[in-house]
Amino acid sequence: MTTYTRTDRFFIWQARNVERRTLHFVGPQPLLRHIFALSAPLGGAIPKDIKPEQDANGALWFTPPEAGTEAPLLMYIHGGGFTIGSPHTHAALVAHLARAAGMRAVAIKYRLAPEHPFPAARDDAVAAYDRLVAAGTPPAAVCGDSAGGCLALQVAQHARNSGGVQPKALGLIAPIGDLSGDIAARFGAAPDEILIPAAWPRRLLTNYLPGIDPADPAVSPLHGDLSNLPPTMIQAATGETLAQDAHRLAEVMDNVTLDLWPGLAHVWHLHAGYSRAAEDALRRMGAFLRDAVR
Repeated sequence: MTTYTRTDRFFIWQARNVERRTLHFVGPQPLLRHIFALSAPLGGAIPKDIKPEQDANGALWFTPPEAGTEAPLLMYIHGGGFTIGSPHTHAALVAHLARAAGMRAVAIKYRLAPEHPFPAARDDAVAAYDRLVAAGTPPAAVCGDSAGGCLALQVAQHARNSGGVQPKALGLIAPIGDLSGDIAARFGAAPDEILIPAAWPRRLLTNYLPGIDPADPAVSPLHGDLSNLPPTMIQAATGETLAQDAHRLAEVMDNVTLDLWPGLAHVWHLHAGYSRAAEDALRRMGAFLRDAVR
């Protein structure tokens, strides 16, 4: 049985008893976005020797001193159900992942629903990737969590289909692979889901996909072509609902390392800097990315 620290157990308790209820009861996405913007940076800690720098596009850049400015680039796409989150909410996660991978990292900004429904987020993520390629800094790895994992898959599909520069690796944390199907049935099959209530994905569909078929391959990567993509690591909590998508992706993609962690909340990695479980998971993903881009 996996043993977690007292701090890890506190974050599990917090996810189940505070954050889950917040996601269930707070309906307006702008309000939830504000709550997450205030609370997320308090739950993790950026290493003191990594100083994020914001560019004109709202992206945050991270350069671990030991990696240097010539290190390969990791492009990170934050999660948040396509409606909340930002490079700042995920800064601790990205900084620790950059260090573990021995890479520079850029956490991109994209437009959020409901103000900007599909395909705004996908278009912004693709545009950010193309902009980096055009600037002579093509991402060696593309990573993302939850909704950001879905966008990372869409970026990888775009890079493959365009015939341009492709990343050498993907790192996905509990990615959304399929937005279609019976939400109640999926949550019924995940009795150990700690963080996400069924009300959250129902609102996600309303806000992100108004009048759009969630089974469209442009929306849900699992309904499209996932062949010939780079080597990929997928991490997820064993009992969470999106572990189902992780398993399905591992079945249809060519080269996937599936890394499941028992008893943790969705994207526990956000607590890097305070949580040993978060830092251990990011070290494992970082080692995978380092080997893949070598």
